[in-house]
Amino acid sequence: MKEGTRNLIIVIAIIYILLSLALGSFNPTQWNLQNRGGNVTPTGAVGMFDVHTKGYDTLDISSVLVENTAYDLHWYAYRGGWILLGKGDATIELTDVDGGYVFASVQPHSGQSYYVDWAETKAKNPRVESVSFDDPDGDGYKQILFKVNMGNIPKPATGNPSLYFYPYLLAYEKPTLNTPSDITGIGGSLVTKYIEWYVYFSNVKKGFAITKVELTVNTTDTTKVKLDSVAVPGLGSVTGDMFGTPLRGTNSLTWSYSFGSNLYNCNFIKYGSNTLNKFYFTTQIDCLLASGDVLQLDITIYGLTTTGTLTTLTDSVVLKYAS
Repeated sequence: MKEGTRNLIIVIAIIYILLSLALGSFNPTQWNLQNRGGNVTPTGAVGMFDVHTKGYDTLDISSVLVENTAYDLHWYAYRGGWILLGKGDATIELTDVDGGYVFASVQPHSGQSYYVDWAETKAKNPRVESVSFDDPDGDGYKQILFKVNMGNIPKPATGNPSLYFYPYLLAYEKPTLNTPSDITGIGGSLVTKYIEWYVYFSNVKKGFAITKVELTVNTTDTTKVKLDSVAVPGLGSVTGDMFGTPLRGTNSLTWSYSFGSNLYNCNFIKYGSNTLNKFYFTTQIDCLLASGDVLQLDITIYGLTTTGTLTTLTDSVVLKYAS
């Protein structure tokens, strides 16, 4: 290879590495070459706008949800602090200070059992650039906020430019946790056992937000029970290493794995039409019991209601040495 060609290859490689580091990925198809500063006002995004909203149930797309009945939508601007611009179908005014953006806050209406499905909402509204979790009304409770780009909305011959925003919501139901049989006849040598825990719903087109899985066994001897893995719907297999070292209590060991803490970062279980109504939390453990051992393994699945209140599902399985 000629020296000139070699040097050109080296230069191209260096440029590629620098671009990858700057744009956050070594996969060029994931590079975002648009302005990343966020300080450029989207074109035409100043003045009066008519904003409209129509909601949908994520798992029942034929069901139209009405603002101020199923959900509430408030429009905000951030001008050194949150400013309420309007609610539902409204006419709002954006200024240069807003940078071409308006924020849509979506909450279930009082007394309605819905979650805000922010991932589906973002996917179905191409003008949504990002999603956050904040408290714009200062009531002490955070809400899902959608940052909406108002640039380049066509202006009609008469009247104001119009934006249509479509929130997606998920109907709530707390599922039931099954009760697997106890495991008896465990010998005195190391053996692997599986506990087929799963949750199921009473009604179709429902969802449940989960945030943590916890397992507790009533022994402090780490040689008797070792956690290998737990299946988590939507996440896959969570290994014992991911649970980490169990917390040692007075007479117990507890493994915990958290994957969220609120309605923004939780994991949703969704029971849609024509899908299996079993969402497995199959638990794999290694057992090494001694004569006379009778242990109890408890599972606790932590979830959230539509208001973010903690709720739990629990069950226990006995692990018994062979008589």
